[in-house]
Amino acid sequence: MATSDGASVPNGNLPTICDEVSDSLEAVNPEGVTQFKAKLVSFLGDLHTPDHPWDVVLFEGYGRGLIATRDIAANELIFMDRPILMGPRVNDSDVIFCSNCCKVQKKLTLCSGGCRLPVCAECDVSTNPEGLHSAECKMITSWQPKDSERYSKVIHHALTSLRSLLLNETERSIVLNMEGHPPRKGMITEIEMLLKDEIFSNFPESSTSLGFLSQIVNVLNTNAFEMNRIVQDQENNDHEIVQRGLYILGALMNHCCLPNIRYMFDEQQTMHCYASKPIRKGEQIFNNYSKVLWGTQHRIIHLRFSKNFTCDCSRCRDPTELGTYLGSLKCVRGEKCPSGRLVSLNPLKASSSWQCDACGLTMDNARISRIQEIAGRMILNKAVKEDADYIVEYLNDHATKFLLSSNQFMVELKLQAIRKIQNDSALALQLEKEKYCEEILAILAKLEYGESYLKGMLCYELFNALLAISRSRNEVPECFLDRTTLHHLQTAVVILGRSGNRPRDLDQLAQNYDFNF
Repeated sequence: MATSDGASVPNGNLPTICDEVSDSLEAVNPEGVTQFKAKLVSFLGDLHTPDHPWDVVLFEGYGRGLIATRDIAANELIFMDRPILMGPRVNDSDVIFCSNCCKVQKKLTLCSGGCRLPVCAECDVSTNPEGLHSAECKMITSWQPKDSERYSKVIHHALTSLRSLLLNETERSIVLNMEGHPPRKGMITEIEMLLKDEIFSNFPESSTSLGFLSQIVNVLNTNAFEMNRIVQDQENNDHEIVQRGLYILGALMNHCCLPNIRYMFDEQQTMHCYASKPIRKGEQIFNNYSKVLWGTQHRIIHLRFSKNFTCDCSRCRDPTELGTYLGSLKCVRGEKCPSGRLVSLNPLKASSSWQCDACGLTMDNARISRIQEIAGRMILNKAVKEDADYIVEYLNDHATKFLLSSNQFMVELKLQAIRKIQNDSALALQLEKEKYCEEILAILAKLEYGESYLKGMLCYELFNALLAISRSRNEVPECFLDRTTLHHLQTAVVILGRSGNRPRDLDQLAQNYDFNF
């Protein structure tokens, strides 16, 4: 069976991890980092340019990371990266799509080769025997899948990890040089699920073979990027599918809750990484592994569970989160303390007590966590699923009674309203949309988040809201929109222009108002 470099995997046997152990140590010293970078540059091929403004370095106590080798301007391209592994996200099952090209399937169609995976007619091995799916189909069928005429969600979910068996020697070395944290206690991985459900009659189960796949799973869980792709079905309807891709150069960026980059994926799933703010020569190039609009307590918990570390950046240390109060709560004394805000006395400590900044009321973390749990359940499990009218009413008449306007749950609800208020919605909704966009943009400005992807999307939505308001009021012809309104569109075009998920009408809007990507 041919792999991507022409090597063979006889009878579907897995490569062992033993031959790679020495390689896994090569990137923990300067000479090893140089060798690792050389392999990575070779893998990137034409995506890598000689004048690249980055380098891979070792940070004592932190491992590898990227630094700027010269001053980098805001919106300047830092690097492009391609996935060394890609496939369906483990927990995604909402939309049926081709496991090879991701085309949405109106009706489930299985590969005729017997691998139990959903594929479209163009990717099926019977019509495209030399296609990309052919090698993985041969490998999977060599393990003799049971019930070969039925779709296997378990195989589909394990596909990203299984594709590692088709990597060439250099690619395997690169992947195994990435850090891989073991799964949390009680977590069943996709490979363990294959074994538990006895999907195959002839799956290699030696300790060395399973050790290789287990390490691949750990590397993916530690380093892979989640990719939300918008794809169209045969009727041109939009569907969101979720994939994960292992982008090695992207994964080398260390974390900070105040990053200096943004990244996006184009239609070919190439990662484009840009500076979201100026980066000086010698400064580290930072990504944010968590969610920008989450409060500190939620970010810290997420990073501990998913990445095994605690962030102590300036934002995490500040109880007010640079004046945004994203994680803060209203004082529970209500009308007796109308302006009070409960903030953590020690944000870096999950069990820290909280105190009102107006009246001095102190509450233990257990009560604070309970309030947040109730608020999260009311908003994230219920309100966000409603239509725009309901969300706006809920925000104005209910949520403000017990949550700060800048609280993370309020912000999430406002984001949902922004997405659901369409261009033909009533004027009252457009005015709310304008207000929500400006409020969240103000939060990003306080965080000094720069030219981020979220800023681009908010500027696009704000432009549409202002345009709809102008039309409703018959204020001015569209060709005479004010400079501020047009600046929002220009910002959206600059930030979102290369994204494969950019709004469908952004290209036409850019053309209408003479903005270039």
